[in-house]
Amino acid sequence: MRNDPSRLQGMTWDHPRGIDALRACGEAFERGTGAAIDWTVRSLREFEDTPVAELAAAYDLVALDHPFIGDAVEAGALLPLDSVFLPEELAERAEDSAGASHSSYHWNGRQWGGAVDAACMVSACRADAVAPAEMPVRWEEVGEFARRHGRDAVLLAANPTHLWGTVLSLCEAVRNTADGPRDNWRRSGDGRPEWWGNAGIDPELLEEGIERAVRLLALCAPASLVSDPITVHERLARPGDPALYCPLVFGYVTYARPGARQALVAFGDAPRLGDAPVGTLTGGVGLAVSARAAGSATGRDAAAFVRFATSARTQAGYAHQAGGQAGRRSVWLDERVDAEVTHFYRDTLATMDRSFLRPRLPGYPDYQRAAAHTLHNGVTGGVRPRALAVELTALWHKHVRV
Repeated sequence: MRNDPSRLQGMTWDHPRGIDALRACGEAFERGTGAAIDWTVRSLREFEDTPVAELAAAYDLVALDHPFIGDAVEAGALLPLDSVFLPEELAERAEDSAGASHSSYHWNGRQWGGAVDAACMVSACRADAVAPAEMPVRWEEVGEFARRHGRDAVLLAANPTHLWGTVLSLCEAVRNTADGPRDNWRRSGDGRPEWWGNAGIDPELLEEGIERAVRLLALCAPASLVSDPITVHERLARPGDPALYCPLVFGYVTYARPGARQALVAFGDAPRLGDAPVGTLTGGVGLAVSARAAGSATGRDAAAFVRFATSARTQAGYAHQAGGQAGRRSVWLDERVDAEVTHFYRDTLATMDRSFLRPRLPGYPDYQRAAAHTLHNGVTGGVRPRALAVELTALWHKHVRV
């Protein structure tokens, strides 16, 4: 909640990747403009679940995930950035976006957030325990890895929200293989893959994605079912922990930085089913300005900070130095920056470039929460994939307003 009306109030998520870079950028912004920002943090789970409209009522700057855009816009909670940015500023950011990060915050013809962070689901392993050549490139190699190292060596982020993301990414891998090598990163107008239309996900593809997730879980440590990405990365970075490898998890540049307190985590592109590189679910973080600040000095300062934090210079400088994960493709391609994070960017860029978006339709966040818990309960309870696919389609029609 607002404490000092002379200072901007920002809300982000509680992880070094989520807060440290924004604090560093905020301090540099204050030195240059005199406008100060107080940051409040929420957990990763709250970041994934809390309605943006609720946060925008209390904060000037809100870090958000792109599927919340539709609900937030419908509630009138956000200031469109195209009302305070020049067209050429937005065009330049769109041109220099890592994957679909910038466009993920564009909805109904307007820009509602700026990409301060880009991410997608990739592979990860403990660098001193898994040789680069041993990192599975194809999904069938994941089983070979599990047989060689044991089930406890393979950890998946498979709590409800992230099991849902795994199924969606497996759907894309299946479709990519079925269609053969192609420009699979070409998406519909709102960034969704062609198998995810206004009637929901292709039911046959969804069933196969669930089947593959069930088979994958049989290869993974049982703790996977209660793990989120932070859990996975912390365990991979812990010397002596039995977890050595995760086939699909949102990449965190934090763990690719050499540090005395942890083992180094190495990252690679997501496994594929065929020969063609495949995209996965887009994550990352956007920074939005609350509508309540519109027309005020607070709103102008908040928009100016989004402009500052999304610039290539800031992302390659203050944000990177503080542990940030860039939203700019040019920063991903910067050899100096990439070398300082043991080539995290180079080794996952092919997946990032092909990543796909979830819908931003109003009602989608409620659908995702319901679908994720239904999926998780069904998989752990032995419900058949076909029956689960039917339930998930019914939930789409219940929650999503097309």
